[in-house]
Amino acid sequence: MVRRYPSCVVNASKRSGISKAKLYQSYRRGLGAHRTNRASVRNLQGKKYAGGTKMPAAQWACARVNKLARLKRRAGYDQDLLRGGR
Repeated sequence: MVRRYPSCVVNASKRSGISKAKLYQSYRRGLGAHRTNRASVRNLQGKKYAGGTKMPAAQWACARVNKLARLKRRAGYDQDLLRGGR
């Protein structure tokens, strides 16, 4: 079975050299973080803890992937993926 990755994962992988599988794991963690920690999700105006329409889960997860691809070890999360764990 061939896995279809979201376009943000494919583009970040090409840009950073991190494998698509690792970035996809970060993407899935971003979806989970969006679902379980709704209070920290920014609204569409970029304000935390404010009312209004919240950022969609896919957008939140793509932002997490892009930050990991850009900052790598300095991202502050998903370091176990970069170390080769799991």
